[in-house]
Amino acid sequence: MSEPKAPANGDLKIILASSSPRRIQLLQNLSLQFEIKPADIDETVPPGLSPPQIVCELARLKGERILSTLSLSQPGRYLIIAADTLVARDDQVLGKPVDRQDAVKMLMSLSNRSHSVYTGVHLILTAHSLGEPHQSRTFFGDTKVVVRSLQPEEVEAYVATGEPDDKAGAYALQGIGAFLIDHIEGCPANVIGLPVPLLVKELRHMGLKVMGL
Repeated sequence: MSEPKAPANGDLKIILASSSPRRIQLLQNLSLQFEIKPADIDETVPPGLSPPQIVCELARLKGERILSTLSLSQPGRYLIIAADTLVARDDQVLGKPVDRQDAVKMLMSLSNRSHSVYTGVHLILTAHSLGEPHQSRTFFGDTKVVVRSLQPEEVEAYVATGEPDDKAGAYALQGIGAFLIDHIEGCPANVIGLPVPLLVKELRHMGLKVMGL
């Protein structure tokens, strides 16, 4: 894995609150230099939240968790990037399969229909000085994914590869699972783990440079 290049943001220290290889790669593609600090949180959310509200709340909790671990008495600023992704079919949240039989069942339930992938992002930019308020932004990406008509045999063969084991919705768009998809409407990177165009837009709104701009 190549080392990401340094950003043109002064003494800013960027922290990704995730160990997801997919999110790491997406940030590296933006030539950002960052530290990886997974956030350990209780992912229980209040009942009645919609999928977009769930991912935004979990992203916020992850960001706040990392913020609480920082020593802000030291010079320099921090940017925390926290994210959460889920798959929803008719507003029913589909998590990671509990086993391979569950993965087959989950994928067959997605066959010949559409579902949505939501990724919530919470950004925290710490203040220049102690006592000043931090900046924060919360937003989400929404991508519609249409799965083609699937045969049980091909689903079982895909599940046997092991790729779906740790994936929400039991597939990976960026991997072998691409063959399951008919088409998508929206941002592919959002399905992989970060709504990159929205992220770049929000970072620039916070006065930060991405790719030198």
